[in-house]
Amino acid sequence: MLKKIGGFILIIVFCIGILGCSKEQNIQTSAQAKTLTAYVGANLKDPISELASSYEQKTGVKVELNFNNSGTLLNQIETTKKGDIYIPGGMAAIDQGKQKGLIDQVAGPIAYTTPVIITPKGNPAQISSVEDLAKQNVKLIIPDKDATAIGKSAYIVFNKIGKTKEIEKNIIAVVESPAKVLAAIEMGQGNAGIVEFSNTQKDKDRIDIIEIDPKVNAIDQVPVASLVYTTNKDLANDFLKYLQENGPEVFEKYGFKIKMA
Repeated sequence: MLKKIGGFILIIVFCIGILGCSKEQNIQTSAQAKTLTAYVGANLKDPISELASSYEQKTGVKVELNFNNSGTLLNQIETTKKGDIYIPGGMAAIDQGKQKGLIDQVAGPIAYTTPVIITPKGNPAQISSVEDLAKQNVKLIIPDKDATAIGKSAYIVFNKIGKTKEIEKNIIAVVESPAKVLAAIEMGQGNAGIVEFSNTQKDKDRIDIIEIDPKVNAIDQVPVASLVYTTNKDLANDFLKYLQENGPEVFEKYGFKIKMA
């Protein structure tokens, strides 16, 4: 009798094991079939691309990435009413998204965006502070203040020092992203620009970098958010958790600051 009972228990344990493995395989298969759509600020392309790739390797979930400036992405989300994740370069875009009823959960920050001034090598306009951007000989290029986090931050700084009107007179071009500001300065199209600190790391030998006094600088957070349109809330929130846990290390690798100055 005892042998029969023991054999019966073994059969039950074996069946549970099979069911458990089957359930795990079903979850894994389900995960591999899933795709998340993320709208990401253009200036965050390198770190987010790496994080999305590592998340796919770990979970089998593919993250399709759409890059553009934060304002354009919000318009896309509002128009298409589709998507799972929104990662802009600053909190202002998240606040806009909330006002439009597009944002579900918010996590982070996973890094910080820090405006800095750049000039061509040799600093021909002799700029040493943000106040110098108001000087007569300055030809300034900045990112769009209505569409980019750094553009918005730049204007906050101008307002803090009380020189917005004087600096605006020196703006010769407004472009779609900090990366395009950097390219324009390197091509000699202006003698000063404002970009994010990480933009300067690859081209230090071709530009001069003037950091803005932390007392007047407008350092912003890099948040991550899920959208109300997500069709898999649990999966979207799992990706947010992954970004929060792994994001700072990856962002730091690409030159972003991960602590407030």
